[in-house]
Amino acid sequence: MTLNELLQDFVNEPYENLVGMAQQSIVDILPVFNEIADDGQGSKLIIAFIGTSLAIDGKLSDVLGGQFSYDEVKNLASAHYSGDMINAIDGLVDSAPVELKSALITFCCCFLAVDETISREEVAFVAKLCQ
Repeated sequence: MTLNELLQDFVNEPYENLVGMAQQSIVDILPVFNEIADDGQGSKLIIAFIGTSLAIDGKLSDVLGGQFSYDEVKNLASAHYSGDMINAIDGLVDSAPVELKSALITFCCCFLAVDETISREEVAFVAKLCQ
């Protein structure tokens, strides 16, 4: 299966499934991130993934559970839209154990696919994470 076919499978998933898979990925990721965070607050690392995915995707979704206003999410995306942040996220994924890497990539793919499209930029981002 090619990366494009895999991403298309995510796009074809019902919205509710994507949101559920992304939320489950957060549950799987958070304990590991809590362990590696200096202050035990792994949610800061997840916020970086969310912000970068939002910046790449350019769309908002219910993955965040409606906990943030439109402006808060827009500011989060803007703060994480840089080559440095994309490289930092990629480095984190590269250094993760296989199970965590899989959960991180699934999270990003779900987040990117909720708008029912995958852009060239999104494919490039996921390809970078998978290398």
